[in-house]
Amino acid sequence: MKGFYHSDIFPGGESLVVQHNSDCGCEKHTHDFFEFALVVKGEAEHIVDGKSYRTRPGSVVFINFGQTHEIISDSAEYYNVLITPDYIGSGLRRETKAVRELFSFVYERGDGDQCVNFTGADIARATALVTELYREVTEKRESWETAASDLLHLFLIMLLRYVRGGKAAAKPDKTADILAWLREHYAENPSLSEVSERFYYNDSYFSRMFKRFTGEGFNAYVNSLKINEATELLENSLLSVEEISARVGYADVKTFYAQFRKVTGTTPGAFRSKR
Repeated sequence: MKGFYHSDIFPGGESLVVQHNSDCGCEKHTHDFFEFALVVKGEAEHIVDGKSYRTRPGSVVFINFGQTHEIISDSAEYYNVLITPDYIGSGLRRETKAVRELFSFVYERGDGDQCVNFTGADIARATALVTELYREVTEKRESWETAASDLLHLFLIMLLRYVRGGKAAAKPDKTADILAWLREHYAENPSLSEVSERFYYNDSYFSRMFKRFTGEGFNAYVNSLKINEATELLENSLLSVEEISARVGYADVKTFYAQFRKVTGTTPGAFRSKR
């Protein structure tokens, strides 16, 4: 498998390169920079770390550095936007929180969905932006760096809007796996950051996604698992309240009493006496 590195693609020390390819694929390779591949004509199969994406005009596949990637096609036309990590902070004018969030998605969700399919008029708009970006980077006319930065900024914002709006290709649904893992490990008091890292999400996206699927914030959900198990133990075991408190993950009995009353409206002792 080939490896492409800064010295191969950025021989002059550039941080941004745009390539135009047609009627060809690309053998399996890896590299130490970001890549955004926009298909403008034909169809192709992009394979990223073994996951296949069928692409058509308006599809964008983004590849994190270090991932294996290949393109299978003999008829597709596409642009490759190649960006070094340091360009994120140094090259983008008017860098915004939204753009940082997109790169966070690329960095941290390497096993998640990595294909966006533009639709309608957005296909032509994205194609026009990247075509002009290619022209600026290739021809290097006066003030080309400023123009390229602006064009790339707009293209990334388009991608982010699709990612945020759920218009990316279908994602593997990890919700069931996450909830199953929490049912097994809630008593270990996992933090939101620990769980998001385990399942390859960034914290802010994971927090929003979790609340959307469960209807509760992460901490409230974990606490409800603890209280549900505590009620089972109060009803069906001879364990003391102190032992139950420790078993479901509370550091002290006082906190357990407070949380139990908050959820059930009564104390553990009163709850047990009613069984």
